[in-house]
Order: sequence, then structure tokens, then C-alpha cells
Amino acid sequence: MTATSRLRNLHPIEVFFALSVLICSGCGSGQPVRVLSEGSTAVVASIGGPIQPSRSPIGFVPYLTAGIEHGITDDVTVHGNLHLLMAFFAVGGLDIGASARLWHQNTFLPEVTASARLIGFMKFGGPVSPRLYPDVALNASWEVADRTLMYVGTHATFQWKPGEVFVSPFIGVQFPISSRFSLQTELIWQAANHDTRVGLFEGLSSIDGMGSFGGFVAGVFTL
Repeated sequence: MTATSRLRNLHPIEVFFALSVLICSGCGSGQPVRVLSEGSTAVVASIGGPIQPSRSPIGFVPYLTAGIEHGITDDVTVHGNLHLLMAFFAVGGLDIGASARLWHQNTFLPEVTASARLIGFMKFGGPVSPRLYPDVALNASWEVADRTLMYVGTHATFQWKPGEVFVSPFIGVQFPISSRFSLQTELIWQAANHDTRVGLFEGLSSIDGMGSFGGFVAGVFTL
């Protein structure tokens, strides 16, 4: 049975739980590597997810988001994203949050950015029962060339019941394509602190049976 058919046979909320552990903790949902300058606005779209070569014809479980970022000061950027894949399962998904620069890059010392967001999901056409998942992230980035950033960091995503925390370290690079458009590529070890040797995503891309190895590609267009 393919990944798609297995997902179709599950209740949308069950699918959500699986995806929230292995995908929503990923940076692919549009948090900025660095904050924008005051008054700047950018549109972001990303696709990616856990790498599952034997269960997906394209090699990974795709997860699509699109959103917007806006610099309210030179040190604080607010952002929000729609989780578009969840609409396929009749579930609306949205995250909103903010990122703050803790300090600037100084020669070899990286710039450090902290982010916090709230991820929310709600089933269409049913009782109002939103599910909320706080997520915090910290990354260090180095500008290695003009507008080219290398970065490393981690996410921590919280699930209220049964009181779980999913830690997801990541590494990536963001580089310019034009004066307004940049690409961001990222590798992430999602839910690295959880055993994933069994279940829907059953350890096909885990590291020593833990978490799931994934990748994201994002486009960032500055308005």
C-alpha cells in the first residue's frame, strides 16, 4: 500500500498527528533565517517533508506551506503561514509567530535569531475543536557571501496531550537568485528525540531508529 492510500484510509485528525510530529516541527513552514529590515515584506512558500523513498513515488511525503513575513522593527519580524496540504484532509492549518534578532554577526561569531509561533489546526465542517501546538526555534547564521547565509539550529514543538516535546535540529543554506528572490534549502532531523521504528512513517529515514530525516526547499520573494 502506498503512502497516499494509507493516508487516505486514516481519519484526518490521525493524519494530522503523524504529520505534526514529523513535519510541523520543520523550518519549512516559513520562519525567517534572519529578521527583515523595518517595513520590509516577503512572501514565502515551501515544500518538503520526511524522506520516505519506498512509500512515496517522489521520494518524500510532500508538505506545502505559503505565507508572509513583515519586519516591524529592524530586530523583530512577524510571520504567518497557511498549511496547504492539510486542506486535502479537510483540515485547516495556520501558524502565526515572530522572530527576533538576539545579536548581529560579528566576524566569525554568528548572528543568532530566536523564533516562537503557534501552530493551529481545525477540521472543516465539524465541531469547533482546534488543536494548538507551540513551537520555538533558535538558529545561528553566517553570511558567507553577499546575501548567502549558512545556518544551523533546532526547533522544539510542544504537544499538550500527552505532554510531548519534539526536538528537531536542522542545517541549511539560503542564497539569492535575483535582487528580490532567494532560495532556501534545508536538511532536518525531525522529532530526533522520539523512536520512529514503528508507525505510519516507520523509521525508513530515521537515524538509529530515532526521528525522521527530511528536507525542505523554500522560495522567499521580497516585495
